[in-house]
Amino acid sequence: MVIARFSWIKAGLVLCFLLPMIGLGVYQLYARNWELGFWLFLVTTPLFACYAFALLYELVFHGARAMWVENGQLVFVPNGLPASLTSYLYRAPVNAIASVSIGRLYTGGPIRPRGIFVDRKDRGFNRPFGQAPAHLYSEPVEVVHARLCQTLGIKAVPAVTPVGAPAVSDNSVKN
Repeated sequence: MVIARFSWIKAGLVLCFLLPMIGLGVYQLYARNWELGFWLFLVTTPLFACYAFALLYELVFHGARAMWVENGQLVFVPNGLPASLTSYLYRAPVNAIASVSIGRLYTGGPIRPRGIFVDRKDRGFNRPFGQAPAHLYSEPVEVVHARLCQTLGIKAVPAVTPVGAPAVSDNSVKN
């Protein structure tokens, strides 16, 4: 059962950013300049390529599915590094999921898009929580979160908005 799908436009913009970065990385590695750029692209090019391949694979071959339930497991394309060395997808048994929440993804930079955090009951060093990049989905984060909670049978906890932060509908409300 598909819970969320990628937006072709948003995912396409990410691919338009990643593909030139991969090209620059391959060129840098091919030119064999043993400077800082070589070592930087030696590490980042395979990561960019892996993320772009996973995103493109889901877009083209699986109807843009981003989050789905399959064989009793919640499966989604995670934000950032691969979930393990054997698969790029994050998989968690449905009965092992403790909570699902909305929050800001850790990106290591000033831009922190909204995402969905999946926390497991058996989380430890080997079982980290999953971060789903909900900013790339075709529907708002709240809709995907509600559908995910309904599918998993977990009570939906509303997202906490910091005091003083504007809500989404503040500009659209007429007095």
